[in-house]
Formats: sequence, structure tokens, C-alpha cells
Amino acid sequence: MSLEVAKRKRGRDRSDRMETLADLTPENLKKSTSEDARKARTAGQVSSEEQADWDARVAEAKANRSSRRTLAPLVIAGGAVAAVVGVIVWSAVSSGGPVTVESMPTPVIAADEAGSAVYPANSAEAVRENVRFGFAPAIDLVELRDGTVVLGAGDGEDVYSAPYGELTAEEFADASIPAPRDDTNAGTPATWAEVFADYGEDTIFLPAVDTSGELEAVLSSAAEAERQDAIIVRTSDEGLAQQAAQAGAVALFDGDVESSTPDELAAAGYWGAAIPADTSGLDDWTDTVLSIWVEGQVPADDMQELVDAGVDGVLTADPFAVRGDEEA
Repeated sequence: MSLEVAKRKRGRDRSDRMETLADLTPENLKKSTSEDARKARTAGQVSSEEQADWDARVAEAKANRSSRRTLAPLVIAGGAVAAVVGVIVWSAVSSGGPVTVESMPTPVIAADEAGSAVYPANSAEAVRENVRFGFAPAIDLVELRDGTVVLGAGDGEDVYSAPYGELTAEEFADASIPAPRDDTNAGTPATWAEVFADYGEDTIFLPAVDTSGELEAVLSSAAEAERQDAIIVRTSDEGLAQQAAQAGAVALFDGDVESSTPDELAAAGYWGAAIPADTSGLDDWTDTVLSIWVEGQVPADDMQELVDAGVDGVLTADPFAVRGDEEA
């Protein structure tokens, strides 16, 4: 995205920006126009054709991973348990066609580690549920021994009893990811190629990349699907940020903002920056060409204030709490 596009984006009227993904609760969806209601029903209102289409998509995704253990649907926290599939939600609020970074409704609620406070972190099921509920998957990526890029964070020892760099694809796929809650099932490991093939047309992705191999996997998948404009690369590496921009994606700085200025990041090729929720001087960041995202747990009651200040998105481990859904 060019700086001119970014400047126009920063100048949007913020008075109506809360009618976005953050407000797409079942109650508010019922207030849609008849055409939007057809696209954005709650699960209780979904037609048999829409439900059959979603069931077919889930079955196909599971079939693609038939050699691995699949699990029953997760128990979902929050009052929006009956929400419709994410592809319908995104379509209802986008400007037509698959949502892109430029057309995404703001404020975006992005599920950090695919929502690790609610789901098994960076699991196939977590990404699926992100899409179902209209949260953007903010996943972490790592490379296996053979270079396969997969979803995961840290060194891998806590889940796989071995570093990611020592695992084969088979060893990675054969494990299960612990659940963060007693009422949630364990999760299935997934590769980047798998989750992007399943949901790349339905949402924007915010993959965190640290290596050229991870970035290459992200950009090649996006290019093949002609969805570079739906990728927000999270990185603190300026070289990787510039490569992402050259490939038609955008880069969100996720490093130490206290050691950088907005002007420096913009000059380095960054489209936006992730700011810790407790950062002081937020206006110093939002009054720039950068797209500003808040990282951390934000009370739902504070969302309007952040939007008014110019924040475009929130990166959080518990997206339901930010949206204001009550725990089941």
C-alpha cells in the first residue's frame, strides 16, 4: 500500500467506525438490511444451503489432513456462540469481493496466536474459529528441519519435546497442541500452506515472520492465490518489511516502539506499527501515516476511545473479551 493510500486512510471519518467487526454480535447482525441479513445471519438463522456449504468446507479441510488426528469442534467462549461463519461476516461488511487490507472494516480484532487465551495456540481449529467469528488470525510461524513453514511459537519444546528445527513434518503433524481451558479440546498442528489454502479467500492474515524462509512461504502462497493485498506481515526486520512491501503485501512493525519513531518506521517501508496497550503518547503515533494497532488485552469499554484516537486494530489473545462477549 502506497503512502498516499495510507494518508487517505488516516483521513477517514472515524464517527461511524465502530459499526465493524467489533460490533458484529448476533444481536447487531439482526439489524442489517435484508440483503446484508442474507449474508450475515447468526447460526440460528443460517439457511440449509449456507450451513451445508460450511459443513462441506470443514469436511474438505479435515479430509486434506486425513493422515492426522482430527477433533470435535471446540467449545467457544462468549455470547456469540451462534455466530455465522466468518466468510459471510467479512463479505457483509466489505466493499464487495474478498476483503483486503485496504477494504477491511476497522477496528479489526486480530486473534494473537489465533486466540491463545481461548483456543490451542496456533492450531488448525483456532484459525477455523477465528474465521467463523470474524477475527483476523494473527498467527506465529516457524520452520521445521526440512524448511516446511508451520504455525508455532517459541522453540517448540513445550509441545513437541524438541525444537522446531529438529522436527520432521511427520513428527510435527503427529502431536497435539494443549488447550488453555478445561472446556476446550486440544488442537491440531497445521502448516501455513494448509491454513492459507483453507481460509485465504475468507479473511486477512497477520503472520509473524522472523526469517526469509517464513516470509517466502507467506508471499508465495499469497501470490499464487493473488491475495498479496490480504496479508499483513508482522516483523521487526526492516529487510523483511521491505520485501513484503515489494511483493504487494504490507508490513506491521512488532518490535520495540520505544526505540523507533513513526517517521523512521515509515521511511523503512512499514505500513503500520503494533503499540503496547499501556503505551503513553498514543496520539504521537496515530497522528502519522502509519496504521496503528494496539497489542494486549483491551477492555471492551475502551474500544470507542481507541477508535476515536485513530487505532485501526487490536492484537489480543482473547478477542471475545475485547469485543465484549460474556464468557459462557
